Amino acid sequence: MPLNTTRAVIDAGSYFTANNGATGVATAAAPTSFSDTAPLFTILNNNANNIGRSLYLDWIVGYNTAAGTAGVDLRLKLELDTISPTGGTALTPVGTNANDPYTTSGAVIRLLPTGIAATANVRVLIGQALVIPTQAAVFTVGTMFVLQFGSVSGFTSPSVATASQAAITTRQMPPVVIPPGKCLQVPFIATTQ
Repeated sequence: MPLNTTRAVIDAGSYFTANNGATGVATAAAPTSFSDTAPLFTILNNNANNIGRSLYLDWIVGYNTAAGTAGVDLRLKLELDTISPTGGTALTPVGTNANDPYTTSGAVIRLLPTGIAATANVRVLIGQALVIPTQAAVFTVGTMFVLQFGSVSGFTSPSVATASQAAITTRQMPPVVIPPGKCLQVPFIATTQ
C-alpha cells in the first residue's frame, strides 16, 4: 500500500506554508537578464549547520495581482548557495497542523530581496525554466504559475492567454533540498513583447 508522505509530514507537524496575504509586490517591468542581486525570491534555511533540519520544497505558486506593462513570459533560474539575502518582503512560514510541535521551520523567505552575487560554491539547479510560456499579450491579473517539486505525475500544462484572459501553468521541477545554512535564490527574466 503506498504511503502518502505529505500526510505523514503534516501529521508530524513539520509541513509549513508561507504567503503574503495576496498583497501584490511590484517587480521590475521586464528584466532582460538573470540578476543574482535582484532575485524574484529567496528561501534561506536558517537552521543550525550540521544538526538542523533540511527544507524540502513541495510547491510554489506565483500570480499577478495587477495588469503587467511589458512581460509576456517568465523564466526562472534556481541557485543553491551559502548566502544570506536581506530586505524585500519577508514571509512568515506557518505550520499547517494546529497540533504542530514546531514553532518555526527555519526558513527565511523573502520576495524581491536584495540578493547577493553567487559564490564559488553555487549549485545551479536549473539554469533556465520557462514557467509561463510566451503570451499573446502582457500578463493580466490572475496570470499564475505553479511549480511542483519532485512530482512523479510528469506533466506540464502550457497555457497561452489573450489580452482578456489569464494564463495558468504548472511546471514540474526536480526535488529540491535546502540544507541548513544554504539559500535557494531565484533570479528571473520577463521577456517583453
